[in-house]
Amino acid sequence: MASGLILIVVIFTIITNYQTVSDFLRGMFYTPSSEMIQVREDLNLTPKGELIFNASRPEFNNEENFNENCYSFDENEAILGCYRDQRIFVYKITAPELSGILELTTAHELLHAVYERMSIKEKNELRSLLEKVYQENLATLKEEIDIYNIDKQLEEIYVRAGTEIKDLPEELEKHYAEVFNDQDKITTFYESYIKVFREIEAEIKALEAEMATLNAQIDAKSAEYENGVIDLNREIDGFNNCANTAGCFNSDYEFYVRRSELVGRQNWLQALYDEIEILINQYNFNVAKYNNNVIRNNNLQNIINSHVRVDDSPVENF
Repeated sequence: MASGLILIVVIFTIITNYQTVSDFLRGMFYTPSSEMIQVREDLNLTPKGELIFNASRPEFNNEENFNENCYSFDENEAILGCYRDQRIFVYKITAPELSGILELTTAHELLHAVYERMSIKEKNELRSLLEKVYQENLATLKEEIDIYNIDKQLEEIYVRAGTEIKDLPEELEKHYAEVFNDQDKITTFYESYIKVFREIEAEIKALEAEMATLNAQIDAKSAEYENGVIDLNREIDGFNNCANTAGCFNSDYEFYVRRSELVGRQNWLQALYDEIEILINQYNFNVAKYNNNVIRNNNLQNIINSHVRVDDSPVENF
């Protein structure tokens, strides 16, 4: 009778903890690569987080394998990772400039696995907290979230809040603490790689504004110079005609005063011309910097696009 009772308890335990048992069994047969072992250590997972991590059997993929595993067919879309059929696949990016991208992507996909295991009740309990975080971080999250359909948006907010946002509400921090021992560390991986793109974007915008200002100054000063040259040439012609006409100047003094005024105007126009040249040189320098930033951004975008085969060695600054 006692053995029968024990058997019932064991069966009940297995049924009520089916996912945990299933995750444990799936993880038993997972052999991560040395790179993935390092990432697992860097994520500093809790026992629950490590259980789901191992059960998801994450792996790094080259371009061909990644596109196949993640159904990535749009050549203009850069996908860093995916969670499919309870597996995590991460596009292996080794560019030094994008330090943190592998850790961040793996953590991102891990939270998809965690979310999949949550009950409807658990998801609904987090809904209001996640919606609040979303509204408070629209500048960061809106563009990323809006591409998903309404049924998928809450999950995407959940994943991004846990990997990209610091200083979350206490209840959310407690929730993510069930997966990560240090959720703030996860966000530093995000900040590490995303700052490169943000710095380039900020410099491009600053250069665009500066070039617009320089262009306006060049146009205004060029118009002033051209009008000044026309006026000066007209006055020089008048001066020369007068100099060649007997009695036009009342005295030598008047002649030299008029001549001195013209020389002064000529010198002023030369200084204006030199100033325009300086502005043009600065404008051209900014154009070169702008083009370099665009090229650098395009190179980085190509590096994270699994459809583009590139050399992901460091991208040089201007």
